Amino acid sequence: MKLETRIHRTRDGAEIAYRVREGPSPWLLLHALGCDASMWDDVIAALPEETGVVVPELRGHGGSTLGWRPPDVELMARDVIEIATRERVTRPAVAGVSMGGYVAMAVAALAPDSARAWAFVSTRARADDEEGRAGRAAGLETLRRRGWRSFAAGLMSVLLSEDHPRFPAHRERLMEMFSRAGDAGLTWTLIALANRVDRLGTLAGLHAPAIVVVGDADLLTPPDEARAIASAVPGSKLVVLPGVAHMSTVEAPRDVAAALTGLPEPPSTHDD
Repeated sequence: MKLETRIHRTRDGAEIAYRVREGPSPWLLLHALGCDASMWDDVIAALPEETGVVVPELRGHGGSTLGWRPPDVELMARDVIEIATRERVTRPAVAGVSMGGYVAMAVAALAPDSARAWAFVSTRARADDEEGRAGRAAGLETLRRRGWRSFAAGLMSVLLSEDHPRFPAHRERLMEMFSRAGDAGLTWTLIALANRVDRLGTLAGLHAPAIVVVGDADLLTPPDEARAIASAVPGSKLVVLPGVAHMSTVEAPRDVAAALTGLPEPPSTHDD
């Protein structure tokens, strides 16, 4: 079944695009920096076809605009909660990749009992340290002086495995997504990410089933970061994907889908 694109208009004037496939046991899927809902396409194709999905495009990405509020990961999380409420999806399973993982953790902080399960994919719970913030500042300077294309091109060797046989196709796919975020969306988001808070304490309070997925070739959020998340979430499961870099949903979508479907699935929570 094809996903339908819808728009949620926020109180501060942002338009948040999202894709929906109605069905039982819905998943709320959150994408990475510079990407959009399409980064989940291959994972969705590998899920059972009757599974419901809601895939927001976070502020400044894909078809979504920014609104007037200052950059904030928690603001993106509130958008996600509002979309779930609008779609009458109660207790979805929530999965976030990289930046999407930060947003998922912010959702958990705002509404810890809102999900029936959690999946934290290629992400970290710790806030940026001074080195990390300096890296964000360097990224902002690249965007100001040379634009999104130079910024995105500089990330490809750490987002993807250059040894993967489909590296050129994966790189082209990511560059196309980054083009839709552009200078404005990426600038807003880098500021939000640099100011996010540590979420290890939030994770310790989760009681729903959780899985943590990481590639063993991930240079941005390496396995040690995934282990820190798995150690924080009571009873969580850690899955390490061999030979996979940071963009695991692009390089190993079937493995990610298998990890998601391995979580307990209660009867449908989608109100038709």
